[in-house]
Amino acid sequence: MGKRIIQSPVPFVLRKIYIEKCSGELRLKSESFEKTLFFIKGDLCFAKTNVLNERLGEILFKIGKINQAQFLEIQKLLSNQKNKIGSIMVENSFLSQKDLHFGLIYQLRAIALSTFSLNSGEWEFISVIPDIPEDSKFRIELPTIFSEGVKEFKNLVLFKNNFSYRFLVTKTIADELHGFLKPAEIEFYEELGRYSPQPAGAIAAEMNVTDDLYWQNLMFFFLLDILEFTDMSGEKGTDSHFDDLIAFYEKLKSKEIDYYELFNLKNTANFNEIKEVYYQFAKKFHPDRFGDAPDPELKEKANFVFARINKAFEILNSEEKRREYDIRGYKEIQNMEKASENLVEKANLFYRKAKSLYAQKKFLEAASFLEEAVRHDASKPAYYLLLGMIQSNVPALRRVAEKNLQKVVEMEPWNVEPLVALGLLFLGEKFDKRAESFFRKVLAIDPDNEVALSKMIELNPNNKKQSVFSVFKKKK
Repeated sequence: MGKRIIQSPVPFVLRKIYIEKCSGELRLKSESFEKTLFFIKGDLCFAKTNVLNERLGEILFKIGKINQAQFLEIQKLLSNQKNKIGSIMVENSFLSQKDLHFGLIYQLRAIALSTFSLNSGEWEFISVIPDIPEDSKFRIELPTIFSEGVKEFKNLVLFKNNFSYRFLVTKTIADELHGFLKPAEIEFYEELGRYSPQPAGAIAAEMNVTDDLYWQNLMFFFLLDILEFTDMSGEKGTDSHFDDLIAFYEKLKSKEIDYYELFNLKNTANFNEIKEVYYQFAKKFHPDRFGDAPDPELKEKANFVFARINKAFEILNSEEKRREYDIRGYKEIQNMEKASENLVEKANLFYRKAKSLYAQKKFLEAASFLEEAVRHDASKPAYYLLLGMIQSNVPALRRVAEKNLQKVVEMEPWNVEPLVALGLLFLGEKFDKRAESFFRKVLAIDPDNEVALSKMIELNPNNKKQSVFSVFKKKK
């Protein structure tokens, strides 16, 4: 039919329709549903569905416009008439024309909002002028759908995974969009602007909000087209850019450079000046600009320079960190960082030793080394993942293994490895239902995951085998 929803989620299709003011039909289909949304110049104007609880009678009953007795009576009347259900209800005084109008709008919004939670099936967009009767045509602006839809989006992990490491850049909010934004959202957006441009994931760590709220807001603003994500790479490097990189790299390696000196700023520079200079440096020395350089070492030098630029900005762009930096000075801060780096290096040594022991199936020894690695550096999801996988092989440690694997899920919700490991852990413990729930989560993120697919077949009787493949595997 078209593109798979798990790979190209519906909200991003709606964004394109909204930005480009498209007219046409968005058709969505799977084994369990068929829906069509109709658009005129970017506005939602009509919808069709075969999902039972999205039909008009069920919607009106749900929102209290008709009671149960009326609902049952309507079903009898429908079997004997060819008129539309709305006309039948008005003609039989079950509800007023005004209530019917409200119910139709509610239904249209409900169908549109339901598309945000879809993670299976396919979609295609047909660019035509929809032929819709005037009495059934509405004009609902998509921003009103976006504001509620982001809360229903089931694949926020995909959005986060795609944009965490890209630079977030805010735009000016057009006057006509202010009506779609709540005061709290405008305040949040203004705060984002104070961090922009920075990698979206780094900003998340700075703002005092939950992870889900942060990414829901970013998705909402992205759908409205008032922020964008960029890799900051710009055009490819030229010979002069290569020379600039080499010169800057040699400067950083030759002596200890104060963070203000790095950016050619005075220590009295304000935060806006720091951001502006950082943006210029980050764009100029972004490693992606040097991927095609004739000397492969240039990319490594760019990585080194870019890391130093980001570290300087992290310090100078934080009021608290900058104050400490100004008091302690560059050398003392560097000494503290070197001490921290030593702990990180020790943790890495313990991790590598544990991997070697794990390969030899020396699980208790490997677990001991991993525990030391975590003690020295508790920030690495890979450490907790391997620790959980090792502990899963020791019956007495399986409860602790679950906690460590769950920690990885919290740190990297897009990563299927801890979900697979949890599924296998519960499968080994004969908790089939819990195991199946984790394998389903894996397939929602990675529909082609072979381990999850094979285990789902094992967990389901033969008569369910086809449904497992039809929902999660690509159609041939």
